[in-house]
Amino acid sequence: MFSRFQTKFLRTGVRGCALAIVAICVSPVTHAAKLRLDNGDQISGEIVALQDQLLTVKSPLFGRVKIPWGKVVELRTDDGIRIELADGTQLQGQLVLQPDGRVVVAPTPPSPVVSMRRSDLARLNPPVIDPSVKYSGRATLGGTFNRGNSNDDMLNLDAELVARTPDKRYVINMAVNEAKAFGFTTSSRRLLAAQHDIFLSQKNYVFVNARAQSDVLANLSQRTSLGTGYGRQIIESEQTKLSTEVGLSYVREKYEIAPERSYPALSLALNYEHKFFDNAMVFFNNTHMTAGRHESASTLVTNKLGLRVPIANGLNLTTQFNVAYDSSPPPGIKPADSSLIFGVGYVF
Repeated sequence: MFSRFQTKFLRTGVRGCALAIVAICVSPVTHAAKLRLDNGDQISGEIVALQDQLLTVKSPLFGRVKIPWGKVVELRTDDGIRIELADGTQLQGQLVLQPDGRVVVAPTPPSPVVSMRRSDLARLNPPVIDPSVKYSGRATLGGTFNRGNSNDDMLNLDAELVARTPDKRYVINMAVNEAKAFGFTTSSRRLLAAQHDIFLSQKNYVFVNARAQSDVLANLSQRTSLGTGYGRQIIESEQTKLSTEVGLSYVREKYEIAPERSYPALSLALNYEHKFFDNAMVFFNNTHMTAGRHESASTLVTNKLGLRVPIANGLNLTTQFNVAYDSSPPPGIKPADSSLIFGVGYVF
Protein backbone atom coordinates (compact mmCIF):
# COMPACT_ATOMS: atom_id res chain seq x y z
CA MET A 1 0.00 0.00 0.00
CA PHE A 2 1.26 3.43 -0.97
CA SER A 3 0.85 6.29 1.41
CA ARG A 4 -1.26 9.26 0.40
CA PHE A 5 1.91 11.28 -0.21
CA GLN A 6 3.41 8.56 -2.40
CA THR A 7 0.23 8.24 -4.43
CA LYS A 8 0.05 11.98 -5.01
CA PHE A 9 3.74 12.01 -5.98
CA LEU A 10 3.22 9.19 -8.53
CA ARG A 11 0.20 10.94 -10.04
CA THR A 12 2.13 14.18 -10.37
CA GLY A 13 5.04 12.37 -12.00
CA VAL A 14 2.82 10.53 -14.49
CA ARG A 15 1.01 13.76 -15.36
CA GLY A 16 4.34 15.54 -15.89
CA CYS A 17 5.63 12.77 -18.15
CA ALA A 18 2.41 12.86 -20.19
CA LEU A 19 2.64 16.60 -20.64
CA ALA A 20 6.28 16.29 -21.69
CA ILE A 21 5.40 13.64 -24.28
CA VAL A 22 2.58 15.79 -25.69
CA ALA A 23 4.86 18.82 -25.85
CA ILE A 24 7.46 16.84 -27.77
CA CYS A 25 4.88 15.46 -30.17
CA VAL A 26 3.21 18.78 -31.00
CA SER A 27 6.29 20.99 -31.02
CA PRO A 28 7.17 22.29 -34.52
CA VAL A 29 9.71 20.33 -36.51
CA THR A 30 12.91 22.25 -37.08
CA HIS A 31 15.47 21.68 -39.81
CA ALA A 32 18.87 22.23 -38.21
CA ALA A 33 21.70 23.07 -40.56
CA LYS A 34 25.27 24.32 -40.75
CA LEU A 35 26.45 26.44 -43.64
CA ARG A 36 29.57 28.28 -44.76
CA LEU A 37 29.58 31.43 -46.88
CA ASP A 38 32.04 32.45 -49.57
CA ASN A 39 33.71 34.91 -47.14
CA GLY A 40 34.41 32.13 -44.64
CA ASP A 41 31.60 32.96 -42.19
CA GLN A 42 29.81 29.98 -40.66
CA ILE A 43 26.18 29.99 -39.52
CA SER A 44 24.23 27.36 -37.62
CA GLY A 45 20.48 27.44 -37.32
CA GLU A 46 17.18 26.35 -38.78
CA ILE A 47 16.54 26.32 -42.53
CA VAL A 48 13.26 28.14 -43.05
CA ALA A 49 13.15 28.13 -46.85
CA LEU A 50 15.03 28.59 -50.11
CA GLN A 51 12.89 30.70 -52.44
CA ASP A 52 13.80 32.92 -55.41
CA GLN A 53 17.55 32.34 -54.80
CA LEU A 54 17.30 33.57 -51.21
CA LEU A 55 18.07 31.20 -48.33
CA THR A 56 16.21 32.12 -45.14
CA VAL A 57 17.88 30.87 -41.94
CA LYS A 58 16.69 31.27 -38.35
CA SER A 59 19.83 31.55 -36.25
CA PRO A 60 19.89 31.62 -32.41
CA LEU A 61 22.54 34.34 -32.64
CA PHE A 62 21.36 36.52 -35.56
CA GLY A 63 17.65 35.74 -35.69
CA ARG A 64 15.97 35.35 -39.08
CA VAL A 65 18.36 36.28 -41.89
CA LYS A 66 18.14 36.06 -45.68
CA ILE A 67 21.28 35.05 -47.56
CA PRO A 68 21.78 35.11 -51.34
CA TRP A 69 21.97 31.47 -52.38
CA GLY A 70 25.04 32.15 -54.53
CA LYS A 71 27.05 33.12 -51.44
CA VAL A 72 26.55 29.72 -49.78
CA VAL A 73 29.43 27.37 -50.58
CA GLU A 74 28.74 24.57 -48.09
CA LEU A 75 25.54 23.39 -46.44
CA ARG A 76 24.55 20.37 -44.38
CA THR A 77 21.02 19.86 -43.07
CA ASP A 78 19.28 17.25 -40.95
CA ASP A 79 17.09 14.57 -42.55
CA GLY A 80 13.74 16.38 -42.25
CA ILE A 81 14.05 19.03 -44.93
CA ARG A 82 11.73 19.10 -47.95
CA ILE A 83 13.45 19.60 -51.31
CA GLU A 84 12.00 20.65 -54.67
CA LEU A 85 14.03 20.21 -57.85
CA ALA A 86 13.87 22.39 -60.95
CA ASP A 87 11.77 19.78 -62.77
CA GLY A 88 9.19 19.74 -59.96
CA THR A 89 10.38 16.51 -58.29
CA GLN A 90 9.80 16.50 -54.51
CA LEU A 91 12.25 14.85 -52.08
CA GLN A 92 12.66 14.76 -48.32
CA GLY A 93 15.82 13.91 -46.41
CA GLN A 94 19.27 15.17 -45.59
CA LEU A 95 20.88 17.65 -47.98
CA VAL A 96 24.60 18.32 -48.37
CA LEU A 97 25.99 21.08 -50.60
CA GLN A 98 29.63 20.27 -51.29
CA PRO A 99 32.40 22.84 -51.98
CA ASP A 100 32.62 21.63 -55.60
CA GLY A 101 28.98 22.65 -56.19
CA ARG A 102 27.49 19.16 -56.15
CA VAL A 103 24.34 18.56 -54.10
CA VAL A 104 23.81 15.20 -52.43
CA VAL A 105 20.39 14.27 -51.03
CA ALA A 106 19.93 11.25 -48.78
CA PRO A 107 16.16 10.58 -48.79
CA THR A 108 14.36 8.45 -46.26
CA PRO A 109 15.36 4.78 -46.76
CA PRO A 110 14.97 2.69 -48.84
CA SER A 111 15.18 5.47 -51.46
CA PRO A 112 18.68 5.75 -52.94
CA VAL A 113 21.01 8.70 -52.47
CA VAL A 114 20.59 11.34 -55.20
CA SER A 115 23.47 13.43 -56.55
CA MET A 116 22.82 16.48 -58.71
CA ARG A 117 24.14 19.82 -59.88
CA ARG A 118 23.52 22.89 -57.77
CA SER A 119 21.38 24.38 -60.57
CA ASP A 120 18.99 21.40 -60.31
CA LEU A 121 17.92 22.53 -56.82
CA ALA A 122 14.93 24.91 -56.94
CA ARG A 123 13.50 25.33 -53.43
CA LEU A 124 13.84 24.13 -49.85
CA ASN A 125 10.77 23.72 -47.66
CA PRO A 126 8.40 24.97 -50.39
CA PRO A 127 4.87 25.91 -49.27
CA VAL A 128 2.55 22.95 -48.87
CA ILE A 129 0.07 23.19 -51.74
CA ASP A 130 -3.63 22.74 -51.03
CA PRO A 131 -5.22 21.32 -54.23
CA SER A 132 -8.77 22.26 -53.25
CA VAL A 133 -10.70 25.04 -55.00
CA LYS A 134 -10.73 28.37 -53.15
CA TYR A 135 -13.60 30.76 -53.82
CA SER A 136 -13.60 34.51 -53.32
CA GLY A 137 -15.76 37.31 -54.57
CA ARG A 138 -17.29 40.69 -54.06
CA ALA A 139 -20.42 42.62 -54.98
CA THR A 140 -21.24 46.32 -54.72
CA LEU A 141 -24.79 47.65 -54.99
CA GLY A 142 -25.86 51.28 -55.17
CA GLY A 143 -29.04 53.01 -56.24
CA THR A 144 -31.63 55.73 -55.77
CA PHE A 145 -35.40 55.58 -56.31
CA ASN A 146 -37.10 58.98 -56.05
CA ARG A 147 -40.81 59.78 -56.38
CA GLY A 148 -42.72 63.04 -55.95
CA ASN A 149 -41.21 66.26 -57.24
CA SER A 150 -38.43 64.08 -58.61
CA ASN A 151 -39.08 60.91 -60.55
CA ASP A 152 -35.85 59.08 -61.22
CA ASP A 153 -34.32 55.65 -60.66
CA MET A 154 -30.69 54.56 -60.63
CA LEU A 155 -29.15 51.13 -60.11
CA ASN A 156 -25.44 50.23 -60.05
CA LEU A 157 -24.17 46.69 -59.62
CA ASP A 158 -20.53 45.59 -59.81
CA ALA A 159 -19.67 41.97 -58.95
CA GLU A 160 -16.80 39.50 -59.30
CA LEU A 161 -16.47 35.78 -58.57
CA VAL A 162 -13.07 34.01 -58.49
CA ALA A 163 -12.39 30.27 -58.25
CA ARG A 164 -8.70 29.43 -57.69
CA THR A 165 -6.67 26.23 -57.58
CA PRO A 166 -2.85 26.08 -57.38
CA ASP A 167 -2.53 26.03 -61.19
CA LYS A 168 -5.80 27.50 -62.50
CA ARG A 169 -8.04 30.51 -61.94
CA TYR A 170 -11.54 31.29 -63.18
CA VAL A 171 -12.90 34.84 -63.00
CA ILE A 172 -16.39 36.17 -63.83
CA ASN A 173 -17.13 39.91 -63.78
CA MET A 174 -20.47 41.66 -64.16
CA ALA A 175 -21.35 45.36 -64.17
CA VAL A 176 -24.74 47.05 -64.60
CA ASN A 177 -25.40 50.79 -64.69
CA GLU A 178 -29.06 51.73 -65.28
CA ALA A 179 -30.72 55.12 -64.74
CA LYS A 180 -34.03 56.75 -65.70
CA ALA A 181 -35.48 60.23 -65.11
CA PHE A 182 -39.19 60.96 -65.70
CA GLY A 183 -39.47 57.80 -67.77
CA PHE A 184 -36.49 58.54 -70.03
CA THR A 185 -33.36 56.40 -70.00
CA THR A 186 -30.33 58.44 -68.96
CA SER A 187 -27.86 55.57 -68.61
CA SER A 188 -27.88 51.92 -69.62
CA ARG A 189 -24.53 50.14 -69.67
CA ARG A 190 -23.95 46.43 -69.07
CA LEU A 191 -20.82 44.27 -69.06
CA LEU A 192 -20.23 40.54 -68.64
CA ALA A 193 -16.70 39.10 -68.78
CA ALA A 194 -15.16 35.68 -68.09
CA GLN A 195 -11.52 34.58 -68.02
CA HIS A 196 -9.66 31.30 -67.54
CA ASP A 197 -6.04 31.47 -66.37
CA ILE A 198 -3.60 28.54 -66.51
CA PHE A 199 -0.49 29.08 -64.38
CA LEU A 200 2.79 28.00 -65.95
CA SER A 201 4.66 28.86 -62.74
CA GLN A 202 3.92 30.60 -59.48
CA LYS A 203 3.69 34.02 -61.19
CA ASN A 204 3.29 33.42 -64.93
CA TYR A 205 0.10 32.31 -66.68
CA VAL A 206 -1.67 32.18 -70.02
CA PHE A 207 -5.33 33.04 -70.39
CA VAL A 208 -8.38 32.97 -72.62
CA ASN A 209 -11.23 35.40 -72.08
CA ALA A 210 -14.56 36.57 -73.46
CA ARG A 211 -16.34 39.90 -72.97
CA ALA A 212 -19.79 41.18 -73.91
CA GLN A 213 -21.11 44.69 -73.32
CA SER A 214 -23.80 47.11 -74.41
CA ASP A 215 -24.47 50.85 -74.03
CA VAL A 216 -27.88 52.12 -75.11
CA LEU A 217 -27.03 55.84 -75.06
CA ALA A 218 -23.88 55.21 -77.13
CA ASN A 219 -26.06 53.30 -79.64
CA LEU A 220 -23.94 50.21 -78.97
CA SER A 221 -26.21 47.19 -79.26
CA GLN A 222 -23.46 44.70 -78.57
CA ARG A 223 -19.68 44.55 -78.40
CA THR A 224 -18.13 41.11 -78.02
CA SER A 225 -14.51 40.04 -77.90
CA LEU A 226 -12.57 36.81 -77.63
CA GLY A 227 -8.93 36.92 -76.58
CA THR A 228 -5.89 35.06 -75.39
CA GLY A 229 -2.52 36.08 -74.04
CA TYR A 230 0.06 36.05 -71.27
CA GLY A 231 -0.21 37.39 -67.73
CA ARG A 232 2.10 37.83 -64.77
CA GLN A 233 0.95 37.80 -61.14
CA ILE A 234 3.60 40.22 -59.93
CA ILE A 235 2.34 40.27 -56.33
CA GLU A 236 -0.24 38.00 -54.72
CA SER A 237 -0.40 38.32 -50.96
CA GLU A 238 -3.07 38.89 -48.35
CA GLN A 239 -2.27 42.61 -48.37
CA THR A 240 -1.38 43.36 -52.01
CA LYS A 241 -2.38 41.99 -55.39
CA LEU A 242 -0.83 43.22 -58.64
CA SER A 243 -1.09 41.60 -62.05
CA THR A 244 -0.58 42.67 -65.66
CA GLU A 245 -1.64 41.07 -68.94
CA VAL A 246 -0.94 41.41 -72.65
CA GLY A 247 -2.69 39.55 -75.43
CA LEU A 248 -4.55 39.51 -78.74
CA SER A 249 -8.30 39.68 -79.16
CA TYR A 250 -10.91 39.81 -81.88
CA VAL A 251 -13.61 42.45 -81.44
CA ARG A 252 -17.04 42.63 -83.06
CA GLU A 253 -19.34 45.66 -82.68
CA LYS A 254 -23.02 46.15 -83.56
CA TYR A 255 -24.53 49.67 -83.50
CA GLU A 256 -28.07 50.99 -83.87
CA ILE A 257 -27.12 53.83 -86.26
CA ALA A 258 -23.65 52.82 -87.54
CA PRO A 259 -22.36 49.96 -89.67
CA GLU A 260 -21.27 46.78 -87.96
CA ARG A 261 -17.49 46.34 -87.70
CA SER A 262 -15.00 43.75 -86.50
CA TYR A 263 -11.24 43.85 -86.11
CA PRO A 264 -8.23 42.24 -84.38
CA ALA A 265 -6.75 44.16 -81.49
CA LEU A 266 -3.98 44.25 -78.94
CA SER A 267 -5.25 44.00 -75.35
CA LEU A 268 -3.57 45.21 -72.16
CA ALA A 269 -4.74 44.96 -68.54
CA LEU A 270 -3.49 46.08 -65.14
CA ASN A 271 -5.13 45.07 -61.86
CA TYR A 272 -4.04 46.41 -58.48
CA GLU A 273 -5.38 46.12 -54.94
CA HIS A 274 -3.79 47.12 -51.64
CA LYS A 275 -5.04 47.08 -48.05
CA PHE A 276 -4.09 50.00 -45.79
CA PHE A 277 -4.24 50.66 -42.05
CA ASP A 278 -4.45 47.03 -40.94
CA ASN A 279 -7.09 46.24 -43.60
CA ALA A 280 -9.22 49.23 -42.56
CA MET A 281 -9.26 50.56 -46.14
CA VAL A 282 -8.79 48.90 -49.54
CA PHE A 283 -7.63 50.80 -52.62
CA PHE A 284 -8.22 49.22 -56.04
CA ASN A 285 -7.57 50.10 -59.67
CA ASN A 286 -8.54 47.98 -62.68
CA THR A 287 -7.58 49.10 -66.18
CA HIS A 288 -8.35 47.33 -69.46
CA MET A 289 -7.38 48.59 -72.92
CA THR A 290 -8.06 47.21 -76.39
CA ALA A 291 -6.29 48.86 -79.34
CA GLY A 292 -7.41 47.98 -82.86
CA ARG A 293 -4.87 47.77 -85.67
CA HIS A 294 -7.02 49.12 -88.55
CA GLU A 295 -8.24 52.64 -89.37
CA SER A 296 -11.86 51.72 -88.69
CA ALA A 297 -11.00 50.07 -85.37
CA SER A 298 -11.40 51.65 -81.96
CA THR A 299 -9.11 52.08 -79.02
CA LEU A 300 -11.21 51.12 -76.00
CA VAL A 301 -10.24 51.91 -72.42
CA THR A 302 -12.13 51.13 -69.22
CA ASN A 303 -10.88 52.04 -65.76
CA LYS A 304 -12.32 51.42 -62.29
CA LEU A 305 -10.70 53.30 -59.41
CA GLY A 306 -11.98 53.31 -55.86
CA LEU A 307 -11.88 52.66 -52.13
CA ARG A 308 -13.59 50.08 -49.95
CA VAL A 309 -13.95 50.69 -46.22
CA PRO A 310 -14.93 47.55 -44.28
CA ILE A 311 -17.64 48.05 -41.67
CA ALA A 312 -18.60 44.58 -40.35
CA ASN A 313 -18.75 40.88 -41.30
CA GLY A 314 -17.62 41.32 -44.91
CA LEU A 315 -19.73 44.43 -45.52
CA ASN A 316 -18.07 47.60 -46.78
CA LEU A 317 -18.79 51.08 -48.02
CA THR A 318 -17.50 51.62 -51.56
CA THR A 319 -16.67 54.74 -53.53
CA GLN A 320 -15.84 54.02 -57.16
CA PHE A 321 -15.02 56.19 -60.18
CA ASN A 322 -15.53 54.58 -63.59
CA VAL A 323 -14.27 55.84 -66.95
CA ALA A 324 -15.04 54.36 -70.38
CA TYR A 325 -13.37 55.68 -73.54
CA ASP A 326 -13.99 54.87 -77.21
CA SER A 327 -11.71 56.56 -79.74
CA SER A 328 -14.12 56.00 -82.66
CA PRO A 329 -17.73 56.35 -81.47
CA PRO A 330 -20.68 56.66 -83.88
CA PRO A 331 -21.54 60.17 -85.14
CA GLY A 332 -23.00 62.39 -82.43
CA ILE A 333 -21.71 60.20 -79.56
CA LYS A 334 -19.12 61.50 -77.12
CA PRO A 335 -15.97 59.37 -76.83
CA ALA A 336 -15.81 59.30 -73.00
CA ASP A 337 -18.25 58.42 -70.22
CA SER A 338 -17.60 58.69 -66.50
CA SER A 339 -19.57 57.87 -63.37
CA LEU A 340 -19.05 58.27 -59.64
CA ILE A 341 -20.68 55.47 -57.67
CA PHE A 342 -21.39 55.17 -53.96
CA GLY A 343 -22.62 51.84 -52.70
CA VAL A 344 -22.64 49.10 -50.12
CA GLY A 345 -20.49 46.06 -50.87
CA TYR A 346 -19.88 42.55 -49.63
CA VAL A 347 -16.59 40.66 -49.85
CA PHE A 348 -16.00 36.97 -49.14
